[in-house]
Amino acid sequence: MAYCQIRLSSPQWAGAVWRIRFVSLLVVASAALATPAHSQTNNPAAESQPTPGIYLPPNEQHPAVGLPIYRKSNNGVYVSVGTERSFIGAALSKASALFVIDYDPQTIRFANINRALLAASTDRTDYLNLRLSASPELWHQRSQRLAAEDKKTLSNPDSWTFWDKNVRENQTAWDNAFGHFHTEPKGPGDPFFASNYLFDDRLYSWLSHLAKGSRIWALQLDLRHENEVRLFCEGLKSRGLTLGVIDTSDVPNAPETGTSVAAKYVKLISQYAPDDAIFLNTAPSGGHGVHWSYFAFSDKQIRSRDSTTIKRWYEIEMKKINSTDQLQGLLDDPDATNH
Repeated sequence: MAYCQIRLSSPQWAGAVWRIRFVSLLVVASAALATPAHSQTNNPAAESQPTPGIYLPPNEQHPAVGLPIYRKSNNGVYVSVGTERSFIGAALSKASALFVIDYDPQTIRFANINRALLAASTDRTDYLNLRLSASPELWHQRSQRLAAEDKKTLSNPDSWTFWDKNVRENQTAWDNAFGHFHTEPKGPGDPFFASNYLFDDRLYSWLSHLAKGSRIWALQLDLRHENEVRLFCEGLKSRGLTLGVIDTSDVPNAPETGTSVAAKYVKLISQYAPDDAIFLNTAPSGGHGVHWSYFAFSDKQIRSRDSTTIKRWYEIEMKKINSTDQLQGLLDDPDATNH
C-alpha cells in the first residue's frame, strides 16, 4: 500500500501540517481520464492511467468562451485539474486561492514550479524572463527570497531541468504543446485571447498575489476514490476555505463511465460547497475534440439531486455541445436542469 504525506503552508495553514494517509496510490481522474472507474475495494495500483506528462501543455485554447461562467464565481477557492487550465481559471474567476489536483505527478510538479516562479517575479516581464529564458543560477538566486517550500522548489536544479525540457522546449507540435500559450494573442480568434496571464498584467497580478500570499497549493488524489475526495473536502472545511469553482475539465466525456464518475464526485463535493459554488466542465464542440465548450452547474441546482439525475444532466449537456460547432458557455442550462 502507498501512503502520501501532504504539507501545505499559508497564513491559514501556518503552524500545522496537513497529513493525509491514503490506503491507495494517489492518482487523479484528470482532464484526459478515459479509463473505467474501479471499485474502492479494487487495487488502485492496477488501474491504468494516461502516460505521465502527456497533458502538461494546455489544449483547450479558448478559455474566454467560459467567461460568462467564470464571472458568476463567488471568488472562493478554485479547485482544478490540469496545468495552465488551473492558473487561467483562478485568474479569470478572481479566486481567493487555487488548489491544483491531478492524477499526474508531473502536473503537480508543474504547478509547484509555476507557483514559485510567480512568487519570485517582480512583475509580468520579469515572470516571462524567469519562465522562458532565465538560467538555473538566476532561479537559485531568486529562490533565496522565498518561503520554505518555494525556496526548495526553485533552488533545486532538477526543477529547472524539468521546466526547460517540458515547458520551454515543448513548443514544436503547436496543437499539443506550449507554442500557442507562449505566443501573445492579438485578436478574438487567437488561442488564449483574453485569458493568457503571460500577456495580461491584470491576470498576472492576480496569480502573483496568490503565489506571494501562499494561496496556491497542489495535491495528487483520485476523484474516483470517495475516501480521498472526502478527506480533501474535510481539510478545506476545517480551515474555513470556501469552494468557488470545481473544474474537472472533460472528465465526464470519458467513454462509458465518465458521466457516472462525475456524478459521484460532484454529489460528494456538493455537500461541502455553498449554493453558489460552480461545478465546471468542458466538452468538444461538434464532437471533434479541437474546439471546446464550457458548461457548469451551481451547487444550488446539484445539492438536492441524486447521482442518476446529475449523470443525466451531464449526458444532455454533452450531447447538446457535440451537436454543433458553435462554442458555448452554459451555466445551469434549463435544457438539462428541467429534465
